Amino acid sequence: MSDTSRRRGMHPLLAFFLGFLLAFILLVGSVVGVVFFALNFKLDKLSANKDSEGNYLFINADPENGGVGTVLDLIGKVSEMSKGYSNLTVGEIEELLPVMGSLTSKIESELNNYVTLQDGELQAVKLGGLSEYLSGLADRVNVAKLIGTTTDNAILVYMSYGVRGLYEDNGTWYAKYKDELAGSGEAAVYDCVLELNDSGKIDGAYYEKDGERVYTPFLTLENVKERVNGVCNELTIGEMVPISSGDRILGSIKNSTVNTISQDINNLCIQQIFANEVYARETSPDGEFPEAEIYLAVTDESAFYAADGYDEALIYYNLEGGKYVLAGNNGKLAADAYGDGSGLYTLGAGKILYDSSYLYYTMDEDGDIRMINSGDVNAGRAEAPVNGEQIYTYGSASPLWKLLIYMDEEEKAFTFNNVGSMITNVSKNTQGTPMRELDAAGILTFENKADLEIMIKHTKDGVTVTEPLGDISLEEVIGIAVSYFKVIEGT
Repeated sequence: MSDTSRRRGMHPLLAFFLGFLLAFILLVGSVVGVVFFALNFKLDKLSANKDSEGNYLFINADPENGGVGTVLDLIGKVSEMSKGYSNLTVGEIEELLPVMGSLTSKIESELNNYVTLQDGELQAVKLGGLSEYLSGLADRVNVAKLIGTTTDNAILVYMSYGVRGLYEDNGTWYAKYKDELAGSGEAAVYDCVLELNDSGKIDGAYYEKDGERVYTPFLTLENVKERVNGVCNELTIGEMVPISSGDRILGSIKNSTVNTISQDINNLCIQQIFANEVYARETSPDGEFPEAEIYLAVTDESAFYAADGYDEALIYYNLEGGKYVLAGNNGKLAADAYGDGSGLYTLGAGKILYDSSYLYYTMDEDGDIRMINSGDVNAGRAEAPVNGEQIYTYGSASPLWKLLIYMDEEEKAFTFNNVGSMITNVSKNTQGTPMRELDAAGILTFENKADLEIMIKHTKDGVTVTEPLGDISLEEVIGIAVSYFKVIEGT
């Protein structure tokens, strides 16, 4: 009898293999199920991905706003982004991974201490060009903050913030900023306020426009050449260095710039440098001269009034033949020459009657003067003022200086460029100057001043005239002396 049960049974090895295969199928099925579940897990359900206000921290799980809904979507998005890595922008990464936005904000915050970034500028940078972008930022670094500019250095203030004309009022510092209007060839000048930090360093300069603060451009490597040109072309010597009011040489060029100073010095008028001596009221015993006064030129002779008490600062006139003529030393009388003031007239403080022979100046709101037509052949020349025009003059020169600077009864502006002609002019003027003026100038000295009033008969232009010795020129006196000796020889 055969054992049928044995024949119908499964071989143990086959049974083991089939059991293992079944177990593996069940295992793989469960793993695939788990993976499938994981890949399709909704990222929006990750509580760790949100802050207390529901904002996404690490992954943007909002598909409608550039995010992804599931882990599978995230893998696909990252795979897609990796293919175009070099063209991917920082902003696109931030859009998917908000945590990058927090990092970018910190970077922007640090960079803004030294570089002014536009809104969204960093986010628009492509990863492939990030290195080049960061290198380019060096040219835009706020060098002014690195320098730590203070208000006591006008050159650095201009270099740092493009402003000039610094002044302080009640603890606040002000300046002016010139904005070149692009394409117009014109410029607008604004009054600025400087912002100082607790250390006294300037953090910025701004002006108000249309109700808003506009900050002036700070110094960067990009605009350093422009600022250097500005220092040479716009900043004046007076702004760069302190100049005392008594310094006539530096005072005469304080409105010059680095680029104009050479020409301005060449055109500098001798009269401006030596104004105290040229227009002196009188020579002091110690050789010092008082500060020369400058006067407003007026043409209204009806404004004259009789002198009423001596005032050293006033210009005095005599009325002779219906015409006002300067009294004494070109109208600048000393107290002993004033006497009782009878017969003297004046226009009042700071005024002088216009005379075409004088040199004239304009005056700005700060009291700084500039010679009219400076550097020109007509330097100092001005027509009589009209329609409220204001021109100023020191008046007539002292007798000695007249020999140097007057030509044909008119004062000439002599500069360093033409000082040679001034020396030549002395010889001509000395010959034609009356003895009275030569005495006043100290060229010839008459111990007895009454000798100047001796009446001399002589021939002038073929006509016999009699006039005081003091009114006869040196050349004429020499001619009279020669004629006299000829008469003696003839007898």
